[in-house]
Amino acid sequence: MAEKMKCGYREIRRIFSDDLRNLCIKKDWYTRGNCKEYCHLLNELAHEKENITTDDIVEIAQDILNHSDTDQELTSICFDIAKIAVTFFEEV
Repeated sequence: MAEKMKCGYREIRRIFSDDLRNLCIKKDWYTRGNCKEYCHLLNELAHEKENITTDDIVEIAQDILNHSDTDQELTSICFDIAKIAVTFFEEV
């Protein structure tokens, strides 16, 4: 049985590949990833998710950190990713 929402609406967060790609370029991230790994980040970890959760953002940030030469901390990368997420509200 679906969870009944108190207000009748739910929040959905999405991250679009182009926005994540532009963020990676702006921040000079993913300098150690190959094309296949980068496509995995942009498509499978981000864009294809129906609703981005906190766990998804951390997973994306960890992947970026693993493939980047950066001094930026994981939580800071998470913050930058969360800022590009687009939020939608839909009636349930």
